[in-house]
Amino acid sequence: MKKILFISYILLLFMSCGNNTERARNHTHLKDSIAHYREKGKELRNSSKFVEAIDAHKHGLTLAEQAHDTLEIVQALNNIGTDYRRMGILDEASSFHYRALNLNSQYSDKESKTTKKNEVVSLNGIGNILITMGDFNLADSIFRRALVGEEAIGSIVGMAINYANIGSIFSNTNHSDSALHYYQLSMEANKKAGSKLGISLCHTHIGEIYEKNKDTRKAINEYQEAYKLMKGEGDRWHALESCIALANLYIKNNMTSKAATYIKEARLTAEQINSKEHLAKVYHLSYKMSQNKADYANALKYLEKSNEYSDSVLNEKNQKHLQNLMVQYERQSKKYEIDRLENELNKEKLNYTFMAFAAMVVVSILLAVLVLTLNKARRQQKRAKEDITKAYEETKRALEVKTSFMKSIKHEIRTPLNGIMGFSQVMASLVSDNEQLKQTSDIIEMQCTQLTKIIDTILDYADIDSLMPKSTDVNIDNVVHEVLANIANTKEPNVEVHYNTSQKGFIMKTDKDLLSKALYLILDNAAKFTKKGHIDVNTAYDYGIMTVTISDTGCGVPAEKTEWVFEQFTKIDEFIPGMGMGLTLCRAIVTRLEGLVYIDKEYIGGCKVVIKLPIKQYA
Repeated sequence: MKKILFISYILLLFMSCGNNTERARNHTHLKDSIAHYREKGKELRNSSKFVEAIDAHKHGLTLAEQAHDTLEIVQALNNIGTDYRRMGILDEASSFHYRALNLNSQYSDKESKTTKKNEVVSLNGIGNILITMGDFNLADSIFRRALVGEEAIGSIVGMAINYANIGSIFSNTNHSDSALHYYQLSMEANKKAGSKLGISLCHTHIGEIYEKNKDTRKAINEYQEAYKLMKGEGDRWHALESCIALANLYIKNNMTSKAATYIKEARLTAEQINSKEHLAKVYHLSYKMSQNKADYANALKYLEKSNEYSDSVLNEKNQKHLQNLMVQYERQSKKYEIDRLENELNKEKLNYTFMAFAAMVVVSILLAVLVLTLNKARRQQKRAKEDITKAYEETKRALEVKTSFMKSIKHEIRTPLNGIMGFSQVMASLVSDNEQLKQTSDIIEMQCTQLTKIIDTILDYADIDSLMPKSTDVNIDNVVHEVLANIANTKEPNVEVHYNTSQKGFIMKTDKDLLSKALYLILDNAAKFTKKGHIDVNTAYDYGIMTVTISDTGCGVPAEKTEWVFEQFTKIDEFIPGMGMGLTLCRAIVTRLEGLVYIDKEYIGGCKVVIKLPIKQYA
């Protein structure tokens, strides 16, 4: 009997150990699953897949509730609240954050770091919702409470975030000095924590303060620091914010060439990350810049593109607004259902008529709001179409007037010039034996030629906006040789001209006439300013880019004037013939060819001009 009892005891002991091992294994698996859904939800949220993120975090919440893990439940609630906040569904977001805050306050170990961190996350979520709703006083109180929590757990990054949040409140309420103070505190904390993203965001916020206070130089410096940091880190989204801010500031201050560079960079980045909201901003900046330049054709095109992307973003926001309405409706319906069940238990009586009527009222209100919203959207769309049509007609008329004027002026100016040149040549042939009269005739002809060149340059620049490049197969070597032949008579006799290329006989798709004109304008300048030495032309082809460099041993361009010389009517030497329009026209032509042209500041011993053009297609 004793043996039987002993064996039974041993068997029960083994069975108990086996059950404990199985429970431990299941608990570990449950913890791993909770962590998996938590991190998966964050990845989906960072990828802007908010609906999928909510599903993942709700799976994690269900598992945490099964495991009775309060801390994991609180984290899941906060994550769901953040997901809804990113979608713009603020009522649902605040509900989850407040649930998390309430449950966290009931946790037994209130001094643990995890508990305090959960509380701070809830407070930050609620504070951001309050800012969005415009309740700045309550948001300030919430963020200061969160700041105390971050200080208690020693989170420098968390302190930096809350300093920036408080600075944002002061910025929104037009207290610039206070906002600047808190942004600087955030900057110091981010530097201490080594958070480059935080540092960049602080530079952007401080730049906005300086811009609001009309301190353009400091604003530009701050935006450039933010742009360099994020571009160096490969964070294209945040780099895009500062890039657009720089472009907008340069447009406001009529710094067109610099604005164009940042607009081009912003457009490429926005297209790569498929950000419709940023594309709408970029094309609106292009529209403003074209308006300033009286480039009505491109202004209309950019306005249409900006409206197109803005409408797309607006539609997405409208969808989120409707989602918000539906969430409110569902929550209200649930409330009514709870009331109905309570009435059944306490009064054993239910007023079905009242409930049906209440539901009908809610649905009617929702339908009325929906109809009003759609009607308003239709009216706005109709007004936008009317404005676009009106702008298009005005632009079309302006372009027609401009084209007619250009044709007329070309004819009216060139006709008398051709007559003068013709008669001067006739006079030269008649007075060939009179040296003084012959010299006078030659001077007349030379001045007419110079005047013709000046007029051609001005008219070409005025007509550049309506010019459409015609791409054909072009042998680059032939183009360069033709241009060099054209300046052979204008250069000084003791100046040598050299041409080098990395690939002879290279053929690419481009507009031959426009490319020849751009090269001629630069080489003509080089011939004017080079009295001795040499002029070198080099072509290279790499990474889909053709690079043409034209260097000379002339007087050169001071480093501080390398951009200034591309502006209209600017001349380094007032005694050299010309109107200072050559490089201006050259840049306009290269821009039409979708390229870049600039002067190398590092070049010593003369001037070096660089042209970069995309190699679109080989022959």
